[in-house]
Amino acid sequence: MKLYNKLLLGAACISLMSSCTDGFEEMNINPNQPSDATSAQLMTTAQYNFADNIGDEWNNGRMGMYYSQYWSSTYYTDESRYLIREGTNNAMWNQFYQDVLRELVEAQKIDADKKLPGYENRIAIAEIFKVLTYHYLSDIYGGSIPYAEALNNDIASPVYNSGPEIYAGLLSTLEEQIAALDESKPSFTSGDIIYGGDVSKWKKFANSLRLRIALRMIDANESAAVTAISKSLNPANGGIIMSNSESAEFRWIDGAPNNNPLNQAFKTRIDFSVSAPFVDYLKKYNDPRLAVYADPLNNNGTPILDANGKLQYVGETYGLDAGEGNSNGNTKVVSLPSDYLIGATSPTVILNYAEVEFMLAEIAARNLGVSVSGTAQEHYAKGIKASFDNAGLSNDAYVQYLANVPYVATNLETALDAIGSQKWIAMYGQGIQGWLERLRLDFEDPYTGEEIFALPAEGSLDPEVDTVPFRMTYPLVEASLNGENYKKAVQAIGGNSKGVKAWWDVK
Repeated sequence: MKLYNKLLLGAACISLMSSCTDGFEEMNINPNQPSDATSAQLMTTAQYNFADNIGDEWNNGRMGMYYSQYWSSTYYTDESRYLIREGTNNAMWNQFYQDVLRELVEAQKIDADKKLPGYENRIAIAEIFKVLTYHYLSDIYGGSIPYAEALNNDIASPVYNSGPEIYAGLLSTLEEQIAALDESKPSFTSGDIIYGGDVSKWKKFANSLRLRIALRMIDANESAAVTAISKSLNPANGGIIMSNSESAEFRWIDGAPNNNPLNQAFKTRIDFSVSAPFVDYLKKYNDPRLAVYADPLNNNGTPILDANGKLQYVGETYGLDAGEGNSNGNTKVVSLPSDYLIGATSPTVILNYAEVEFMLAEIAARNLGVSVSGTAQEHYAKGIKASFDNAGLSNDAYVQYLANVPYVATNLETALDAIGSQKWIAMYGQGIQGWLERLRLDFEDPYTGEEIFALPAEGSLDPEVDTVPFRMTYPLVEASLNGENYKKAVQAIGGNSKGVKAWWDVK
């Protein structure tokens, strides 16, 4: 089975490494004895593969971080101009299905068969993680993907369910699994890197994920979204993430192959710099997070100061032609990402407290008739504070910055501009989600009405995309392996193009 090859990735995390994060040792499995695998070991592997898929230099760096314009390319610029590598796209699709979802299914089978204490909670947690994975798949590819039949071994050519069908299924599953989680029973005692088997935190994560899914679809189906939001905000259902300590993160350790994948990528070459649109917007309102997110200009580690003796931060022009004025990673002319994101142990964020506060701000701003404790302005401020705390910045720095970017709500549009722009900054590093929220909220500077994002400087290399891709194209191999269902899906969404909007992107 392919999953046991993936388990070898944890070979470095053996007893010789006493600093291992709890759970990584679960990946040290003899591939010649697959029958010895436990649900905990498979959960570790699924979480590892998921975090690697959304946080690596390909899907995060060359797709999400480009499309959200957090990063620019230092030389090889095709992806920033929307020309993708089909092999990479196919690998992303396969890793979600084969190396995450199927491992979760196997973990559930083991628990259902052995019925060891706490198996009900372990099965529910795996099901919630499956919802998270399908949510990413569906949104990245614009909606329709193999879903209901995708993991049925008896069906070689699964149908593509529509985006609305999938969202309905995800919300229904979350409701069932939140109810199934029982804090009085055992859970994972090892293997769960994210929450260490804490059932109460998994409930809060599931409710918070339900908020994200609901808001993603709110412009397309407000009534269903409001129903889901109401359930998540009902304290009887277990609550939502309410502190940075409850954020869902995959924590890497120092040393390959279990260090942050972006850290590993930067060891051999410097393909990414911080993007000019991002740097310029942070500079515009004197955002101290810039000094946390990016490195200043320097000459072999020696800072290059401006005429006033201050550190300089310079973003790279987005979407240049390869070789046309690119920095090639020269720290004398452009700022590179800091260890905040590319450090060996920097976590891959899955869903954090800052995002939850910005979601609450949006819910309050929309006046949806649901019970939200606090105003939109209060949650907006809490979202920024959570981001500052996560970046290690002082309360004084937060107070001073908040005065520069007050919550504005002349109308819903300006409110969403304020919330969206700050949410985008706070989600730095979460390239895929930053891109999807850029598409959904379509925000601009709330104070000037100016555009925040830039068109690729040398134009798009995809004739069907002018501004930014609205989705990723289905892997071409699907046309041969699942041809009939692939054709139906392509016809239903309006073509296998990055220029076709996702079903929920109706703004």
